[in-house]
Amino acid sequence: MGSLHCLDVGCADATVIIIDTATFLVDCQEIGQYSHLLPSTKTIKGLFLTHHHSDHYAGMNYLRDNRYKIENIIYSPYERRRDDASVTLEEWNEFNDHIQYFVDNGSRTFRPYRQDSWDKAWWSVAGLKFWMLGPSKSTATSETRELHDACLVFRADLGTRICTFTGDASDANLEGVAEIEHICDDILHASHHGSLQGAHLGFIKQCKPNPDNSRSLGCEKPLVLKTCCQDSV
Repeated sequence: MGSLHCLDVGCADATVIIIDTATFLVDCQEIGQYSHLLPSTKTIKGLFLTHHHSDHYAGMNYLRDNRYKIENIIYSPYERRRDDASVTLEEWNEFNDHIQYFVDNGSRTFRPYRQDSWDKAWWSVAGLKFWMLGPSKSTATSETRELHDACLVFRADLGTRICTFTGDASDANLEGVAEIEHICDDILHASHHGSLQGAHLGFIKQCKPNPDNSRSLGCEKPLVLKTCCQDSV
């Protein structure tokens, strides 16, 4: 059903999901370089922003300047702490300025935690199903929390294909996700960062991904994923 485009935007993230009746974005760095993938109607059904770092949200500048309409914005429920070193105040304010602009222009916003029940998808729309796997509320609201602890982790059922997106979720975040069955039976879109952080071994084992079917552009993560996958066999 439709197509999944994991874009090469360097050490950053942007994905476009296209079906006949709708377009979805998962993060949007440098999205202007791939404007040919965006709908001519300039209406985007859903924008998932995994967290408040500019290498994931900076493309909102392009969408805003070019007057795109975003019907639904789904983003991390993180609450920045005083003197929070995990996200700069500049990024935090810029992100929220973008959100407010789109809200003023009709966007609906959602800041979900992991869904409580697996009886049905968190969002079923246009024949697709999105399952919200993380973050857990306890991890995302911990007194020692950092931004990646509240990064969105979700699974997208795209007809015959399934893709699980982790953003840059921390090990603490992914440890909670690892408790869930059927996290990823197909494509794993992992963090683009090059360290073992964000490649929690229990999570990788539960995913059982084929490293050739795992996506992480611009940085060193493919090697990390391959190592974790080999260790999980």
